Amino acid sequence: MFRVTSRAALPCLRILSQLNVLSPVRSFKLPSIFSAVKRANEIDERFTKLAERPVDYKVMEIIKQIDTEPELLFQLGFFFYECKRIGITQDLVNNRKRGVLYWPIFLGNLIPLNRAFWETMHLMNKAQHSHRLNPFKINEIGLLDPKNFPPDFYKQLLTGKYNGIDFRDTKAFSVSRPQWEESKDTV
Repeated sequence: MFRVTSRAALPCLRILSQLNVLSPVRSFKLPSIFSAVKRANEIDERFTKLAERPVDYKVMEIIKQIDTEPELLFQLGFFFYECKRIGITQDLVNNRKRGVLYWPIFLGNLIPLNRAFWETMHLMNKAQHSHRLNPFKINEIGLLDPKNFPPDFYKQLLTGKYNGIDFRDTKAFSVSRPQWEESKDTV
């Protein structure tokens, strides 16, 4: 029933049991500080080059990334609608003024919409970092400022249709929905 092992065989079993156990290979070699600094400098250079690109290039990249995504088109159209409510449009950029509803809409609607847009872009692997809005510079609120986008793209987003994609009925987690303008094609 029980297997009996002689005392002479016990040291041999101990040696065999130690051979069967694989221990992790440990290295006491420290990573080179120079290679780490070199890698950090490469990353800094890359992001500096990305930041130096002109706004038009960045906007065209955004348009290319969201071209076929109804959720992102809806979010950007909703953002443009809220901008229009407080007078931030493509027309008369230098004559923008802060009205009574500027701060409540900007802080309560535009900043959350901007954050949601960039988070969705991250989740879809279409952007590497977010862009913030600047409520203090009314003539340059950020990358998603309507003045940065082509007029045809801007007008199509305000109608809820873009290149044959109807995104007006896209499901969104918000209390309100934009009032889409009538497109000239359906009138």
